[in-house]
Amino acid sequence: MKEIFRALALITAVFTLQASQAHTEQTKGEEEVDYRMSLYMVIAGNFHPLGAMAEGKMPFNAADAKLRAERIAFLVPMLKEAFPADSNGVGHTSAKPEIWTDTAGFDKALQLLIDKSAALAVAANSGDADKVKAAVQDTGKACKNCHDKFRVKD
Repeated sequence: MKEIFRALALITAVFTLQASQAHTEQTKGEEEVDYRMSLYMVIAGNFHPLGAMAEGKMPFNAADAKLRAERIAFLVPMLKEAFPADSNGVGHTSAKPEIWTDTAGFDKALQLLIDKSAALAVAANSGDADKVKAAVQDTGKACKNCHDKFRVKD
């Protein structure tokens, strides 16, 4: 439970920092994009060490993997509410318009990510490095699938 509150506190802190740095009044759509980007930042910050463990770039740490996977599984479902219509085409986002024009496809891709993130948490709770590695790869593929279809390439 402490980890959930820490994750929420981190999201709040990132969002507050971004909002405080704005020099002008933000539109609702801009605020929603900032919220979405904050979620992705925290998810990525937890996923990258798992990826490094899975690739052998850092030693496997079962406790850290469990903590990070549980955070990801908690945060990813929040993305369902992070793409409201008034954030379509707003400012500094890499979101493609297809998110809003192909909502069924986007919802399916997002649900796959939610499912794979939940499976990642289950694997991490096992403490088995091989299971975590496989679940990290599956979750990464779900991320890539969505990015390939619904995110502008950098």
